[in-house]
Amino acid sequence: MGYFFNRKMKMKDLEYRLKARTEMRVATTKMVVPLKIQACERLLLFLQRSQLPVLVKRVFSPGITKEAFHIALLQNIEDEFEHNMAQQLYVSNEAWEAVQRAKEELVGQINATFDKTVDGTDVVMVAQALVAVPNPFVEQAVTVLKKEFNEI
Repeated sequence: MGYFFNRKMKMKDLEYRLKARTEMRVATTKMVVPLKIQACERLLLFLQRSQLPVLVKRVFSPGITKEAFHIALLQNIEDEFEHNMAQQLYVSNEAWEAVQRAKEELVGQINATFDKTVDGTDVVMVAQALVAVPNPFVEQAVTVLKKEFNEI
């Protein structure tokens, strides 16, 4: 009789632990899903704000020097990126790497555009050149984030 009693108690304990574990998973999912959604939103916003036409419009001001414009563009991207760094906890490695590639490509495009200019080039001309530069890496990152969002 003691054997069956102990066995029944062990089964009850196992059922209790499984139920508690399931409840914990459900509670965790309820907490994490909104954070994943928010991370996708924030990273999409970062990508939108970092696109060259948007960035140039936000940073450019009449009378800014070419050097100050260059620094301001790079600083703006870096600040936005650092502000959203913690979002990598809530997205896949693929999504985070796509966002990083987009950021690195943007920085490279900005530097390359400024490197191509000669001394005395009007800053307005540099701004126009930047606005015309396409960045497929931003679009790729947006696609990856949208896919991830749809899988949540």
